[in-house]
Amino acid sequence: AHRSLERFQAEHWDFPQWKQEIDWLLKKRFNLFMLRIGLDDLFQKAFPELVDYPVWKVPETIEGSYDDRDLFWKLQYRAELRKKILDYAFERDLMHPEDVGTMTHWYSRTPKAFLEAVRPDFLPQSTAGYSDPTGRVWDIRQDGNLERYFHLTETHIRAYGKPELFHTIGLAERRCYQDPEANHAMKRYTLRRIIRRLRSSWPNAPLLIASWDFCMYWTPDEVRELLKELDPANTLIFDYTSDTTNDYNNFTNWGVLGKFPWIFGIFHAFESNADIRGDYATIARRLETAAGDPFCKGMVLWPENAHADTLMLEYVAANAWNPSLRRISDFLPEFCRKRYASEERGEMSGIWLRALPIIQMRFFIGPQTDHAALLGENIFRVIMYDMYSTLNYDNLKVHSWYRKTTEEAAKGIPEFFALLASRAEKPLSEFARRDLMDLAKMCCGRVLHCMMSRLPLFLEEWRNLKRGEDFLDGILEDMETFYRLTARLLEACEEFSLNYSLKRLENARECNPNFEKTLKANASNGYCRSYIFELFSALYLPEFKVYAKFIQEKTAAGDHTAFVRPDRFDTEQERIAEEFRKTPLRCYAPDIQAARQELPDTLKRLNLCSSRLLNAQSSAEKRTTTLF
Repeated sequence: AHRSLERFQAEHWDFPQWKQEIDWLLKKRFNLFMLRIGLDDLFQKAFPELVDYPVWKVPETIEGSYDDRDLFWKLQYRAELRKKILDYAFERDLMHPEDVGTMTHWYSRTPKAFLEAVRPDFLPQSTAGYSDPTGRVWDIRQDGNLERYFHLTETHIRAYGKPELFHTIGLAERRCYQDPEANHAMKRYTLRRIIRRLRSSWPNAPLLIASWDFCMYWTPDEVRELLKELDPANTLIFDYTSDTTNDYNNFTNWGVLGKFPWIFGIFHAFESNADIRGDYATIARRLETAAGDPFCKGMVLWPENAHADTLMLEYVAANAWNPSLRRISDFLPEFCRKRYASEERGEMSGIWLRALPIIQMRFFIGPQTDHAALLGENIFRVIMYDMYSTLNYDNLKVHSWYRKTTEEAAKGIPEFFALLASRAEKPLSEFARRDLMDLAKMCCGRVLHCMMSRLPLFLEEWRNLKRGEDFLDGILEDMETFYRLTARLLEACEEFSLNYSLKRLENARECNPNFEKTLKANASNGYCRSYIFELFSALYLPEFKVYAKFIQEKTAAGDHTAFVRPDRFDTEQERIAEEFRKTPLRCYAPDIQAARQELPDTLKRLNLCSSRLLNAQSSAEKRTTTLF
């Protein structure tokens, strides 16, 4: 339910793309999928006397934000599309779970017309997140609200689905009360009430209980207590967070092994994490445990974006039925054998093998850990949060951990850029070209992450008189260059262009003539920023310059007091965002042909710049080579 680049966002896809997606699922022998394509017409179908179909403007929209849900295609067509997709899937025997329970705080926001007519009471909420009434949870303690929720489920079954398999997230991410015990009691009660009502209509249909809230807010003891209430004959724990870095709060301590039906799953990525990644060592170790447990009933992948990581998709497909290729190094030869023509196979296999340490530098950081601040792509929001500008103990601890755990793998990045440059000078098949671009993009992200974690440590060293200003000036100058080179790399492929994605929507069918504004907001909010070409010149580089200026002013003044995020960052961020909002997207459009011709040279420049950054030489030593 996100929007930005077509390749990564399922909401952009029309039926031909969904048909191809489902055909691929069948080819890989998957048998279950969950269809998330953004705004649905459930309320219009369930409560037609209360809720009308919008034209383009959705009344619940919060403009300029993640919650700007204005339509690009008409909602009536989205309904037709959902019906066609699910019919096509069901004809091919794929399973699709029906959502039950408190759905209004996840993807299916409550229309304002419904709220104004019904005025449902809400569950108490002690935090500001999801505080807009359209995202609040109706008070499920009241029978009327419970029945309204189930009327939505029944409506989806009647219009689109099948009552054969159900799914609930309970009260995921919600804090009804500040008191942990009271909050947990409400979550338990909500699940109990959802299950009891489900069983009154569908007593035997399997229910998947999502693990998202477990990994975020529950303790292993609390999960074990919940299992005592659940019926293993018709309930499964749907654990799509089995790859969490939290070694304490995961399925191995939840009491499911050898006792309760569950599904092993890889979360892999948030919306912004649109690159190749994965903690394959942890996945292999835990997958071995799952493979040996007769109560483990399957394996799933739940990324918040699509097709960002070909390697992970194929790895899951290969292991889902028969987890014999758990080690990623064992899987790679098979992956390359099937993916490339014989003349490319050996060289591409060598490239992927060399990439493995770099791939594993980034992965799903589990909630409830000391390093949860690394969940998102902070390299694209350097002045948005205090992570890089307020150098307190907690932030520096996170940066130190990332530097320590990635320093060895980072040493191989410059040479890997040189390897990719050499390969880019030769003819490339479609798969090899896409994979080369994805691997290069991944490496750019790794360098930026490494340096944006090292820079605060360098600043703290400067503050303690262990670094000079010229050293910091050189780092900042090369960082700006590296952002520019990353943008040039992305410019070589239409898949990373917001302009390209918008034109695809407009060419497919009648499209909202004002959707450009919404697409910009959806792509550029703090949660969703990713590897998007246009956002580099519009947002990322201008914001980095604000950050660099803040550092240079402080060092030039010899101000060795602690670094603290200045209030002016908010003003500067809004100024930059306003400029982006008022500038037509076409003004940022890529020159794809020119960038593609320069691709080998761009990769060579990335090799040199990454070497300078990761070796962290002083500015005096390195100004002899111009990189951009």
